Formats: sequence, C-alpha cells, structure tokens
Amino acid sequence: MNNKYKALSCLRGLLPLFAALLALCLFAPVAMAEDDPKGIMEVDLSPKPAPLDETVEKGISHLFKVLDDKTVSLSVAEIAPMLDFVIGVDADPKDIEPAKRFNGRGICLRRDVKTDLAHILKYFYNPDIPNYLLCPAVLRMSGWHQGSEFLNRSSGLWEELPNLDQPVITRGREFEVTTPDSFAEAYYGYNLNRLMILLKHNGKNVLISVSRQEDKSEVGRKGAILDDRQWDYFYSGLEGLNRGMIGWMDTFTYASGSVQVFAEQDADAPRSTVFLFKWLRAGWAGMNVVQRSHIYDGTLRYVRSFSKVVESKDLTPEFLVNGLKTVLNMPESRMNTLINEYARNFEARFKNDPKLQDSDYAKVIRDGGYAEVLDANARRSVLALEKLKSMLGMETLVTLDETPRPQPVAETASPVGEQVAEREVLPGS
Repeated sequence: MNNKYKALSCLRGLLPLFAALLALCLFAPVAMAEDDPKGIMEVDLSPKPAPLDETVEKGISHLFKVLDDKTVSLSVAEIAPMLDFVIGVDADPKDIEPAKRFNGRGICLRRDVKTDLAHILKYFYNPDIPNYLLCPAVLRMSGWHQGSEFLNRSSGLWEELPNLDQPVITRGREFEVTTPDSFAEAYYGYNLNRLMILLKHNGKNVLISVSRQEDKSEVGRKGAILDDRQWDYFYSGLEGLNRGMIGWMDTFTYASGSVQVFAEQDADAPRSTVFLFKWLRAGWAGMNVVQRSHIYDGTLRYVRSFSKVVESKDLTPEFLVNGLKTVLNMPESRMNTLINEYARNFEARFKNDPKLQDSDYAKVIRDGGYAEVLDANARRSVLALEKLKSMLGMETLVTLDETPRPQPVAETASPVGEQVAEREVLPGS
C-alpha cells in the first residue's frame, strides 16, 4: 500500500507539470502567430481583405498546373485576365487576398521599379548571378540544381526580347536558404521547382516566374536580424527559434508557392511593375501559424532589397558578373583567410548588440568563432554578398580585390557563360 500511495502521490505531483507542458504546446503556436504581427516593415493589412477575382484565380491555377505537369500546354488565353489585372491595377492590392493554396493563406504585392525588363533579366535570371544577391534581405543562399533545363539554354532570356513572337518557356529546380524571418528570426533551407515564361501581352514584355516548394523544409535554425537595410544577419547553426520560452521548438516551412510577374510598362522611362502572389504554410507539429502580415512583411523586405540592386546607378549586371569572378574563383586558402577576418570584425561590430547577448550566441561569435559555423558554401556566399555591398558603396566587414569598372560602351546582349550547363550551381557559384 505504501508503494502504491507513493506512486500515486508522485503522479499527482507530476500532473501540474504535464498540464503546463500541454498548455505551452497549445499556446505556443498562437504566441508565434500573434507576437509582433507588423514585423519590421510596419505592415498594416485589412482584417477583412477582398477576394481576388475568379478569372485571375483561374489563371493562377493554370500556371501551377503547367509547373507541376510538363504535359500541360500553356494557354495564353487562360492567363490573360491575370496579366490584365497585374499590369492594369493602380490601387495597392495589399488588401486583396488570393484563395488559399497549399493549405496556406496568401498575399498580393505590387511595386514599380525604375528599370526595363532586359535589365531585370540580365540580373535575376542570369545563371552567372546567384539569385540570393538580388534579394539579400530574404535569401542567404540559392542555386540551380544540375540538370535544370534553364542551365542548358544557349542564350540568355533577355536575348529573346527582340523577337518575342511566341512564349518562351523554361524550367529549373533550385534550392534556397532564407535569411532570418522577421517574426521568429529562424532561417530555413528547402528545394523548389520553378517555371519561367517570357511573352508579350498587349504589346508589353512580360516575364512570369512560378515556384512551388518541394516537401517540407529543413528544420528551422536560430538567427537574428541585426540591420535589415544593410543586410547584416546572424546565423547560429542551432536548431530552434529566437523566441524565449518557445525557442526549443522544431519548426518547418511545410509548403510555399509564388507567382511573380515582371511587366515592362515603359522601356524608355524606364519603368517595370513587379507583382507577387505568395503563399506560405509554416509552423510547428504540423500546425500553420503564419499570418498574412508575416508573408507581406517578408515580401516588402524582398522588394526593398531587389529595388536597391536593380535600380543602382553604380552597378550593371556585367559589372557584377565580372566582380563575382574574384569570389567564385578564389582559392580556398584565401577564402578561409578572409572569413577569419570577417568573423573577427563581425564580433567587434556586433558583440554588444542586444540580440547577441544570449549566452549561446555570444559563445558562437567569441574570439572569431563565427567562422567555424560557416561551411564552404556559406563562406562563399558571405564573401559574394560582401562583394556586392562593396560594389554598391555599402560598408563591408572585409575588403576584397577592387573590380575595375567597365568603360561606357554601346550596350550589347551578353552571352551566357559557356560552362554553365556543365556544372551544378552551388551557393555563390
């Protein structure tokens, strides 16, 4: 009887702990969803968004069918209402909500950039320039997997523009690693499939880029946004969230998809519209905790960094490609020397930042130890980003060899690198 009584007493003593753990498990997703809903971009969305027009939805559905099944032929007529909406809408569409896809909610974002479509294509869909350098506020690393149809093209997409009589379609498989998100400061790696369609619509040059994530992501890891405008981020390598009592959680992005449209409004001005439909499902234990404001905050960060690159007067796509060669062809010994310098300078600049006062974070960066967290791919991506920042006149943590600026010449279409189709494009390569 005494043993039974002791066991019962022990069980009763554990009940409050079990209850507390259960409450935490139930409360945590709500806390993750509601904490700091405006993010760092001060997002303000309507709690009752208007639905997206049904004809636009049909066009989006058709695009995902073409992405998912190569046997489905593109119907330009079916996507025409979507293109009419994207090109013609004047009001900010942030309070229009597309239908749920991939069991996640979506957003619409529209912005104009001061450049033409050829300039965008020479940057964004140029296999010689990693995509993460064109939106460094949201992507840490990215690359095309070997065998991607896109890499086997003999010419750049921009070279198709002068004779764009029929849609040009190409595909690829990519991987991406994000920067820390603005609501839990976790970062994720995943693969995705992408479809690119170049066409004319009512006389305007248009690129449509459709993507869908494969499977769920790698587990989220703890990071920190130190200065989003200067693209300064911290990557701990530790699993979890930078969120106090729920920092232990294993989180994932379960599904994501996007339809992005670049429409050239005026080649002479120049001016192009960037329109993004984006869906995301992410969270913990299979539960989605993502709000529309979280997605919209990330897309605003994306478009701010994208605009800074493509609108820069100090940079051209050719100049960037030439500058990246110093990083991509750098011997490993030189790369490691620069990364050790970067790690020491990172510690000197950010060790007193409140976000890095956590003992685990402080331990990572102490005495230049941050270098040990960065593998070969991360090291090259760090240096590629430092190179981009130096070419834009931004402050950097290491000094790389100066790239001679090109002399002004008549602009000609630049061919895709001959070696592109023969290699797998890794981060920063």
